[in-house]
Parts: sequence; C-alpha cells; structure tokens
Amino acid sequence: TFVPPVSCALILATMKLSAAFVLLGAASQAAAFAPQPMGASTAARVSTELEMANGAKRAAARKVLKKVGKVAGAAASVTLATAGVPSSVVAAKKAAEVVETVDNTKTLVTAGAAFAAGLVSNSILGSLTGLAGPTADMVESVDKSFPGAQKNKELVKNIKSALDKYGYGKDSLVATSLCADEVNRVLEKDLGAAFDYNFHMGGLAGFPFGGITSFGAMASHIPDGGSCLVVFGPHVGVDSTGKVGTVERRGRANGGACCGSAVAASGYVSQVHTGATTKYGPPEVPDDAQQNFVGTALLPYAAHLEAAEDKMTELPYALYDAQKKLMDTIVQAGCGSVAGEGKVAVLGGIQVNTPPGSSDNFLPLSFEVFDNKGTMIEDLGNAIEAGKKPTFA
Repeated sequence: TFVPPVSCALILATMKLSAAFVLLGAASQAAAFAPQPMGASTAARVSTELEMANGAKRAAARKVLKKVGKVAGAAASVTLATAGVPSSVVAAKKAAEVVETVDNTKTLVTAGAAFAAGLVSNSILGSLTGLAGPTADMVESVDKSFPGAQKNKELVKNIKSALDKYGYGKDSLVATSLCADEVNRVLEKDLGAAFDYNFHMGGLAGFPFGGITSFGAMASHIPDGGSCLVVFGPHVGVDSTGKVGTVERRGRANGGACCGSAVAASGYVSQVHTGATTKYGPPEVPDDAQQNFVGTALLPYAAHLEAAEDKMTELPYALYDAQKKLMDTIVQAGCGSVAGEGKVAVLGGIQVNTPPGSSDNFLPLSFEVFDNKGTMIEDLGNAIEAGKKPTFA
C-alpha cells in the first residue's frame, strides 16, 4: 500500500514526540515533586548509578513508562498541530532514555522521572505557551498589598457556596461592572462557568457607567424564578517583580500601566491637588466622557493618595470606595425590576491582575444580598472571607 511522503513524515513526528510526552506522563504518575537545580555532585552520582543499572531494572523502568504510553500518543498528536518542534522536545527524548536506566524503580524512578520530567515539562510548556507562572516576588507583593485576595477559581467556589441557600445556579444571571481592559475578561469567564451568561454594566476603571438603565435591562433578562449576582470593582496589576500598578501583557516585550485609566486619573487628581492644573468641567462631547468621570470621582481622595506610602496600592482602594457608593445608588433604584422572589447579590472588591501563566486574584471587600425592595437580607462578607474595607476621612 502506498503511503504518501507527507503522511510518513507525520507518523514519524508523532512517534518522536510520543517519546517526549511519555516522560511527561511519568511525572504525573510520580509523587508531587518540585523541580530543583541538580548540583554537580548529585549529577555525578546519578550518572554512576545509571551506568550500573542492569537489564532487569531497565525493564522495570520501561514498565512504569508503559502505563502512560497511551496518553503520550494522544498528547503527541495534539502537539503536531503546532508549528515547529521546540528544542525542549529533543531534551525530553534524551531524558526519557535516561529514565529507562534508573536504579531503583520505587525511589529513583519516581524521583528521577519526576525531576527530569519537571524540568523538561516546564521547558516544553513554557516554549509552547510563553507562560512563565507566578514568581515569589509577585506572590509576596499580592499578599502584602491586598491581604485576603483569592484566586479566581477559589473566589467562584466561595461565591457559589455562600449563595447556595438562595438558590443561585444556572438560572441566575451575572452582571459585571469591570474595566474595559482585556485582562478583566478572565474573571468574567470564570464567573460564567458557574452562572452562565454575563451582562456587562461597566466601563473604564470598573465604574458602572451603564447606570440604572443597564441594571433595569439586566433585571429583565434574569431567567424566570432566578436571581442576579452583581460583581464590581477596579483592577490593579502586579508584575513578576512585585511592582504594583503594572503588569506584563500577552505578546508584548514590555508591560504597562494597569489600570491605565486609574493611573491617568490619579495623575490628574495629583495635579489638581497641588495646583498644577484646574478641575475640568462636565464633558461637552462624549469622546472621552468616561475618563472625565473617573478623574472627577477620584478628586475627593486626592489628599489621601498624595499622603500614601505607595499610591498605586492605595489607588484601587479609593476607586472601590467611590464605586461602592455609586453601585449602592444603582441597586436601590433598580432592584424593583427583579421579578418574583428574585434576589440581588452584590459583590464588590479589587481585581488583581498578574502576568500570563499565573492566576488572577480578587480581593472581596463587600458581599451583600438584597431583596427586590432594596432591603438587605444578609451580609455575606464573613462567609466569603472579605478583606478589611478601606476608610477615608
């Protein structure tokens, strides 16, 4: 039977890549093992032990690898869809050959395979996705500047748990008031996975520019017998070095301000506070009306921001406070549009955007449930482990 040359090449590539992904599968069979750099003495010892391995031990090692062979084939086939083969795949093949000759199948196979696979898989995944993952500086900065911040998936899990008693689920509707920045769509997707569709109320810096009209429209879209969850708040970036107010972005060599609207507004507020410029009035044309409002809404916090030890850390707290007041007004004015026994759960806080490859975080600062008459039924702040609310003079 004639096999076209292209098909042969694909088959050969699949076989080669399978060897690499066998090693990655072996890591999943091993106990959790954090890859660490191998010292020279350790490398020499392992090399000697590998040379002493006999045929029986090689067979035992192959038996371990065989368990993940099926997964490897599928993974390799998926990899063929990408353009080119990263050099790390070659390293994976070499590492796979080494693993076949490890000494003790219960200890060295487990540790050695996990060690090698950890290094190689990090290299492969980094090469394929460009995602570096969280850094110690970033994690420390998030914990220090926004104590109580939760990873997105943890947040969604806590929201669902807290709202179970009110019957929230797929018949509910999520309404978000988050900044237009594309980095904020991740949280909306995570919320949508739990509560389905998402209604957008927000604009620059996370202010609910849709106002009472958008809330009323959203309320009329809630499935029969359901309730709504409103999530609002500003956002702030924390980059891989731990710097607050900036973040690395997908496909860009250099990061940038995050939130750009908030940073620009803080610059305007600072100039007004110091007398370097005068307040601008209401916009006469809508070409930059939202930014005009963000700057105006931030003016009452000018003195606080100027006295702050780290303005970029204090900035999202000030924005949250301004947005909370506005959202309270909107909810009270629009809650009557929610039909039947429907509830209005309102979660406010600060989004913390991090570099690609690490989970974004959200610091919940308020979580309240209202009926459609505007009466608060329950404060769920403790249930969701909300952080300490900011106070301003």
